[in-house]
Order: sequence, then structure tokens, then C-alpha cells
Amino acid sequence: MYLVLGVGNDLLGDDGVGPYIAEVLHNSEWEVLNAGIVPENFIRPIRTRKPDIIVIVDAVDMGSAPGTIRIIPSEYIRDVGIGTHQMSLAYLIDQVSPWSKIYFIGIQPGCLDPDTPLTVPVRSAADSLITIIRSHDFDKVLVLGKEDAKEQD
Repeated sequence: MYLVLGVGNDLLGDDGVGPYIAEVLHNSEWEVLNAGIVPENFIRPIRTRKPDIIVIVDAVDMGSAPGTIRIIPSEYIRDVGIGTHQMSLAYLIDQVSPWSKIYFIGIQPGCLDPDTPLTVPVRSAADSLITIIRSHDFDKVLVLGKEDAKEQD
């Protein structure tokens, strides 16, 4: 079983990218949970399901151009993020990783103003990521901190 966990606050512009992806992927081959701003509340449902693959999507401040997509390795999780959820995603990942292959994918936000829609670059990146998720082609996503090595291949 495959699971997408959308994380973020859809009332704060681009921070809603995780919930947007969860909404679009609803009724697909992926099981979808929109965790909003409380992803830690979904540890038990995830553990119960024991998915083979979990894709966690959140707006992440990587200091990049808006719409940049990266797989976030565990050693970077505490360094990135925009802090709209209570606990670090590292805690959630630690709690569910014994059963699942996990891809934590961040999209660089542009605007986090209240009551604004996703910006064009972030929505475009989200739509590209949806295609990648549907095709299970995660090799197309660069890994944060390893961009140079992958781009030279």
C-alpha cells in the first residue's frame, strides 16, 4: 500500500501545498491523509496501515526559488521547515519508519500570507510532483544537499 501525507496550513498561501496535493490525489491508487498542521496526530493511523511507501509533502524553506522541489534527507529535517505544525516531522518519521520507505518531499514556498492561494510557481511544482508520485518515479526529484552530484550525472 502507498500513502501520501499532505502537511501544511491551507489558510497560509503556499503552506497549503501539502493539503493541495493530498486533495488532488484523493481517489487515486494512493491512500491519502491530509494531516494539515497536526501530522503527529496521524502516527497511529499510519502505523495501523503499515504502508510500503509513505510520501510526506510539506512546504519547506530551503532558501531556494519558490517552487523548488527536493527530497529532504533525515539529516536536514531539523534545518528546514516553516514551523506551522507543532512537532518536527523528524518525530513522525521516526515513529513510522520501521515499516515504510519514506520520501519527505519539500516544496519551497513563495508567499505565506493569510487567505492567499498557492502561487503560480508552487502550484506548478505541486502539479509536477503529483505526476511523479503517480508514476512512482522519485528518481526525478533532486535530493537536498546532493543537487550538484545529481545534476552532473
